[in-house]
Amino acid sequence: MSEPPKIVYGSDAMVTQLTRLNLDYIALVPGSSFRGLHDSIVNFNGNRNPQILTCLHEEHSVAIAHGFAKVTERPMAAVVHDAVGLMHATMAVYNAHCDRTPVLLLGGNGPLDAVRRRPWIDWIHTTGDEAALIRPYVKFDDQPASVQAAVQSILTATAAAAQIPRGPAYVCLDVALQEDRLPDPDAVHFPSTDRYLQAARNPPGPSAEDVGKVQRILLAAKKQPLFLFGRVNRSQKSWDERVELAERYNAQVLTDLKLAAAFPTKHPLHAAPPALFLNDKEIDVIRSADVIVSFDWVDLAGILKTAFPGNNGLGEAPGNVRVVHITLDYPAIHDGWTKDHFAQPTVDIAVSTDVDKTVSSLLAVPPPRSSPSSPPASEQPTIISATSPRDTSSRDPRLPFGDDGSTTSPSEPINLSFLAQTLYATVPPDSLSLLRLPLSFPGADLVATHPLSHLGQDGGGGTGSGPGNAVGAALALRNLSHQHTQPAGRGLVPVAILGDGDFLMGCAALWTAVHHDHRVPMLVIVADNEAFGNDVMHQREVARQRGRDEGNAGVGTRIDEPRVDLLRVAAGFGAEIVGVGNGNGRVERRAQLRGVLERAVRRVREDGAVDGEGGAE
Repeated sequence: MSEPPKIVYGSDAMVTQLTRLNLDYIALVPGSSFRGLHDSIVNFNGNRNPQILTCLHEEHSVAIAHGFAKVTERPMAAVVHDAVGLMHATMAVYNAHCDRTPVLLLGGNGPLDAVRRRPWIDWIHTTGDEAALIRPYVKFDDQPASVQAAVQSILTATAAAAQIPRGPAYVCLDVALQEDRLPDPDAVHFPSTDRYLQAARNPPGPSAEDVGKVQRILLAAKKQPLFLFGRVNRSQKSWDERVELAERYNAQVLTDLKLAAAFPTKHPLHAAPPALFLNDKEIDVIRSADVIVSFDWVDLAGILKTAFPGNNGLGEAPGNVRVVHITLDYPAIHDGWTKDHFAQPTVDIAVSTDVDKTVSSLLAVPPPRSSPSSPPASEQPTIISATSPRDTSSRDPRLPFGDDGSTTSPSEPINLSFLAQTLYATVPPDSLSLLRLPLSFPGADLVATHPLSHLGQDGGGGTGSGPGNAVGAALALRNLSHQHTQPAGRGLVPVAILGDGDFLMGCAALWTAVHHDHRVPMLVIVADNEAFGNDVMHQREVARQRGRDEGNAGVGTRIDEPRVDLLRVAAGFGAEIVGVGNGNGRVERRAQLRGVLERAVRRVREDGAVDGEGGAE
């Protein structure tokens, strides 16, 4: 076994700590403010653990780290170039914060010693408090003044990012600190990584008293209780336990299209399709329950306000409805700058604990012999496998909610429902991971059969995050497919369906997916309506309310004249194109879609990065 390289410079020690944290990758756009760190990653550490992912924009660097962590639930590193690089990255940092996703963000700065600054460029890029740009939406930040302190800060930031509620953390590294020789390299102490990460790896579980309270309130339900599954983990074990708990208490279930898949959508207890905003069906389900249990649901107060209007808009459930809220989120990471803590929900029982541990603890309590909310056995729904899609009708069980499989004209334009149906007919739900969906994707068409079926949105609603998130998630799935300890990720076809506006803002992230040996297998489908579609709807609604011309909603919101050639854009970044005609044409009609998807999926399975474009209404 060869001897480990000898630490000489400050950045060598910093990279040694990154390696001790088992960080797989570090995404970056090269920058002079961290050239010392860059050299140490490559020439001191052999560009491994972490390995550099070269990016074309700092926002994509952080978005890729965010997407990677959405699958792995552990931090990936990114580094940005002083103040200007951090300014580029801020939207992606905010997304990761709102999505409660861990990212270790490093940055260069300085030289902080003004005597050492080069004329002009070092002065305009150096800041006195670089983290002030993002402090309201990171869990931890520091600008250490010594190499030993930098080692400690990197470890502390990683632990903070990984601990629920997760989020980004930032460490700013002075150029001089990176580049100066260490007077005594042996004096640098590397703390025990495992001991520092214990809190992150072991979130608090519920007390026996809390478990008893929740069980008693469930047993006292006179109607069918409701489980709101929000932020939960990606493990198959926890997925199966959520199904078991819902079945035990015969609880109806709602899930959130903003978040990753939490429960099989075809299970009889999944009461309504997931959505970004409450629909009428979900409101009816909420109003039908006399016990509501929130498992870290995003904006619980908001949905209670929607379902139970009145009380001056406070969103209080009626007195006969008992509400349980299980979360570690509020007010743990909020300082008032951003309002993503939402309104404080009115609840009867608040349990500050990890939701997945709470589910396990509730299952560990002996099941009740009977429950007032449980119907006779003959009336109970048939329970299905947690890993198999099922529909109780006679139609093809792989078809989405609300689709009767009836024949439509092959010449009709493609809409998102037809795209979903055709995609599931091409790739069975058990073999598919939807890395990203556009905001207009109908939740009724989602078929979730496993915890990686769908990875949710970006958290902060920042347009342009989709390509980067998708690249990071696909990279993580590729790694899982090479591991024997994570069967959930093996054999999945990674697919991102992106709106054209989202794609155009972030499309340069595709280059990273095909660069060097990072060739990441994934299929990108661009649902191209030649507009910022969400804003078209906003402008149409405002015009309707004001009695003005709704036909002008496309002014300032259309992406046409000229139409952007999205396929050529993707090809320019190295993605392989699969389309109609000679293989490079836009998919316009339903009759064309199935064949194109089959060819694209075949190429993804052959480990190629693929992009496809379709026109979607």
